Amino acid sequence: MKSIEFVSNNLYKFEKVVAGILCTILLVSLAGGVLFRYVLEMPLFWSDELALFCLAWITFIGGSMGLKQRLSPSITILTDSVAPKMRKMINILANLILLVFIIYILYVSIIWITGPTISVQKSTALQWPKLYFYLSIPVSFTFMAIHVLELFLKSFTHDGEEKSEEVSLQ
Repeated sequence: MKSIEFVSNNLYKFEKVVAGILCTILLVSLAGGVLFRYVLEMPLFWSDELALFCLAWITFIGGSMGLKQRLSPSITILTDSVAPKMRKMINILANLILLVFIIYILYVSIIWITGPTISVQKSTALQWPKLYFYLSIPVSFTFMAIHVLELFLKSFTHDGEEKSEEVSLQ
C-alpha cells in the first residue's frame, strides 16, 4: 500500500513538472506565432501545430492529475444519504469501475498505437512522427491507472469519508 502511494505521489510531482513545461511551450509557441505573424510579418507555420500538440498532452496529463486530487465532479446525493459502511462499499465499487474503465481504454489505446498506419503518419507542419503526440493517451492512462489503483486500495482502509490529502501534494 505504501509503495503504490509513494509511486503515485512521485508520479503526480512529475506530472506537475511536465504540465508546467508544456504550458510554457504552449504559451511561447502561441506568443511567438502572433509576434512573428503580425509584428515581423514572417509567420511561423509550425507554431499552431506545436501548441495543439502541447494542449493535447496537457489535457490528458491534467486529467490524470485531477484523478489523483479527486477533482472529478461527482453526484453525492446517494452517498450522503447512506450509512458510512454502505458509503465505503459504494466508493470501493466506484473506484473499481473507474479502474476497469481506465485499464480498458489503456488496452485499446495500445492496440491503436501499435497499428500499422500510426507509425507512418507525420504531422503537417513540424513533420514529426504523430506517434509522439498519440502517446499522450496510453501514457496518461497509465498514470491514471496508478492513481486510481491507489484510490481503490485506500478506499478499503477509509471509513467512506473522503479524506483530503491534496494539500500535502502541492
